[in-house]
Amino acid sequence: MKSTFFSLLVLTSLLATLTTRSQIPTADFDPLGEINDLPRMVRIQAEFIEMSHPTYTKLMAKPRTSANDADLRAECAKLVAADQAGVLETMCVTALPGQNATSESIAEYIYPTEYEPGEVPDKINGDAAPGDTLWGSPPTPTAFDIRNLGSTFEVEPMIDVNGLMVEVRFRPTIVYHVDTINWGSEKTIGAAGPIETPTFYTLQLSSGTILVSGEPSMVAALSPKNDKGLTDTSRKIIIFLRADILTVGK
Repeated sequence: MKSTFFSLLVLTSLLATLTTRSQIPTADFDPLGEINDLPRMVRIQAEFIEMSHPTYTKLMAKPRTSANDADLRAECAKLVAADQAGVLETMCVTALPGQNATSESIAEYIYPTEYEPGEVPDKINGDAAPGDTLWGSPPTPTAFDIRNLGSTFEVEPMIDVNGLMVEVRFRPTIVYHVDTINWGSEKTIGAAGPIETPTFYTLQLSSGTILVSGEPSMVAALSPKNDKGLTDTSRKIIIFLRADILTVGK
């Protein structure tokens, strides 16, 4: 009798334990959990594809409802192969999610922005014949600035919780030095040269978008410069952006 009572007590305790454990929530089994725990990075690529304005208008005539522009990028590839378009520039940078990254292909252009006026002395020791170049101090640069010429690509990507899409803030920039304006020079002995300031032409886009990993999206159209450094409205530059989520150690 004592043995039977002890057996019933053990059985009751075991059932209570099993009931308590069944009430404890358990995490769903994730067969990809080991892969999802691996660190990830994002590679962002921007392409500048140039074409005539009529070609661009024909290409964009059909309304679009999807942010996935793989078919549009394929049409541009056909235009490039047929010499009806050209790839002007391609920029690429790999970044950690949530951090800024910048890639540059530049030359630093240093130029004066302020001058101290030249001075002519009140008195000259010696004879100065008519027509002689006037003696004096030349205009002196007193302040300078630097402009990066070439390509710069700034990005800040974020991966969504599902690991399928990338939210990215981006700014691709192309800068050209197209001309130098002469604001006059004083013809004095020892003068350093004319007072000049440069003129730049910039292609730039600063925006944010959401991309599906591996799918291109057309994010802007810009007008390039002509041979005089002015805006050429007869041509267009389409900018495609693509983000690829890269798993480290996969």
